[in-house]
Amino acid sequence: MNDDTRGLIYGTIIAFLVFIVAWLGFVYLSACGFTVTCVQAAQLVERTPIPTLIPVKGSQPQPTQNVAGFNECKVAATDLIGAWVSAGHPETEAFPFTDLNGQSCEGTFADIQPLFVENSIWFPGSLGCTSCHNADLTDRSAGLDLTSYEAISLGTRRVAGASSPGTDIFGDGNLEKSVLYQVLTTQGLVPQGHSPDVPPPSTILYAGKVVSGSEVTPTPTP
Repeated sequence: MNDDTRGLIYGTIIAFLVFIVAWLGFVYLSACGFTVTCVQAAQLVERTPIPTLIPVKGSQPQPTQNVAGFNECKVAATDLIGAWVSAGHPETEAFPFTDLNGQSCEGTFADIQPLFVENSIWFPGSLGCTSCHNADLTDRSAGLDLTSYEAISLGTRRVAGASSPGTDIFGDGNLEKSVLYQVLTTQGLVPQGHSPDVPPPSTILYAGKVVSGSEVTPTPTP
C-alpha cells in the first residue's frame, strides 16, 4: 500500500470520526443546552396527592351566585324582585313567582336580601348594592339604605339619621311604577353604580323553592 492510498484511508477515517463527534455534540446541545447535568432532558413530573388526578393548570374566577340546592327554583334576579314588589314586598311571609322552567315557586325576603348586600351577585366582581346604599346616605346613594328590610321600607331621598320615611320605592305595589323595578329594568349595573348606557342585568340565580306538586318534567333534547 503506497503512501497516497494510506493517507486517503486515514483521512476518510478521521473525517468520519469528526462528523460523528460533531453530530453527537449537536444532539447533546439540542437536548441539554450548555449544561453538564442535562436537566433539560429530564421530563418535569407533576404530582397531586391522588396519583390519578391531573394537575390543575389554572383556575377561572367563578360567580358567587348560589349553587342550586334541592327543590330550588331557577329565576332571573330582576323577575324575583318584581314578584316580591307585586306581592306587597313582605318581610316574613312567602310570595309566589314562576321560575324559568314554568314551575310554581315561592320565595321570601331571605331570597331578596342577598341581591342587595352580597358582592359578585349581579356579575363577577360586582360590588353589593349596600356598598353605596347604606346608612351613611350620601349624595351618591340617593338617600337609600338597602342594608335591612326596615331601611328599605323607609324609601329613598332621606338624610342620615332620619327615621321618617322618604320617597316610596315600591310604587304602592304597582310593579311598573316602582322605583326599584324601573332602575333594574332601564339601567345597567357598573362598578360605580347605575348607568343608562349599560344594558340592564340579566342575572340568573337559584332561589326560593318549588311549590309541592308543581314540578315540571324537562322535555328531552332531541
